[in-house]
Amino acid sequence: MSWNLPGCPWLITHTSMLETNQPKMFTIAGQDYVFWKNQNNEITAIENKCPHMGAKLSDGWICRETNTIVCPFHALNFDNTGRAIVQNEKKSLPLLKQLKLFIQEGFIWTYCNEEPKIPIPDAIINLFTNYHFVGMVGETTVKADFLTALEINYDYNHAKGVHRDLLRVKDLEAADFQFEEYSFAAKLKQIREKNTIDEYLKNPLLLVSPSTVNLELEHYFPSCVASHHNQPPLGKLCEVFVIYPETRTTTKMFVLIFKESSIGIMNQIVDGQIKSILEEVVRQDAVMAENLYHNAQIKIKLPNEEPLNFARQLYYQWTG
Repeated sequence: MSWNLPGCPWLITHTSMLETNQPKMFTIAGQDYVFWKNQNNEITAIENKCPHMGAKLSDGWICRETNTIVCPFHALNFDNTGRAIVQNEKKSLPLLKQLKLFIQEGFIWTYCNEEPKIPIPDAIINLFTNYHFVGMVGETTVKADFLTALEINYDYNHAKGVHRDLLRVKDLEAADFQFEEYSFAAKLKQIREKNTIDEYLKNPLLLVSPSTVNLELEHYFPSCVASHHNQPPLGKLCEVFVIYPETRTTTKMFVLIFKESSIGIMNQIVDGQIKSILEEVVRQDAVMAENLYHNAQIKIKLPNEEPLNFARQLYYQWTG
C-alpha cells in the first residue's frame, strides 16, 4: 500500500522559515533530510544520515566559505550534491541523495524524487495577486497517519465539535460544489453562537465579528485547503491548511496566512489575533486526530460530507 502517495506534490515549508546557514531536519515520506539556506538564499536538501557512522547532519553546522554541511561526529564536510569533501583528496561520488525541490515565490515543494503525477497547484502562487503573505503558523507533528489528517481537512462538520468553543460554530451550510479531477471547491456558511460578555471582555474584536462567516473553500488533493473570507475585523484573508506525510504514523500540519495589504498598529493587532486563532485550530485538530479510535466502522452519514467522500475516494484509488 502506497501510504505516502508517490507522485503527489508536497508543500514542505516557506524559505522564511529557514534561518541562514542553520541546518534544519525535515521528515517526509519516511525519509529524513537536512535543509539549509546559504547567504545567497540558495536552498539545499540532502539525506540527513552521515554515510560514515550515521550521525544526524542536522545537528552539525554550515561552513560558509564552502557552502558545505559539517557532520557533528567527525567534522566531515558534504556539499550540496551529497559528496564528501576530504582535504587533499579528489571529490567523491555523491554518497547522500539530494531531495529535488521546486521553489515558487519562496514556497518549497517536492515530489520526494518520484515521477510527478499531479501538477503543483497554481492557486497558491496566484494568491499573491490579491494578498500579501503574512507568515506560517502552527507547525505541528501529529501522531496520526496521513489519511486521518486528510479527512479532517475535508470534514466541514468538525468545526461544530472540535472548534466549538474557539469558533462558536453552531451550524453550517455548504453549497456550490465543484469537482475536478484532483481539486474541489465549495461555499461554506458557518453560523456562530452568540458570544458571552466574558468573551467580549477578553477579546473586544469579537464585538465586530459577524454572526455568520462566509467561506470560499478550495481543496487541492492531497495537501492544501485554501479558505477565503472577508471577516471584520480581520479583513479579507486566506488561510491555507497544509499537511504532508512524515512517516506511516505521523503527519505534519501547518497554516499559511495571506491577507490584504494594510499598515498600522491595528493591522499588527489583527495579524496577531489571526495567528493566535489558527495556532489553536491546528492544536485542536492535532489532539482530535491523535485520540481517535482508528478501527471504528462508519455507521452514520452526516450532511455536507461530499468533500470528505471525494478525498477518501482519491486516497484509496491512489493507495490501492
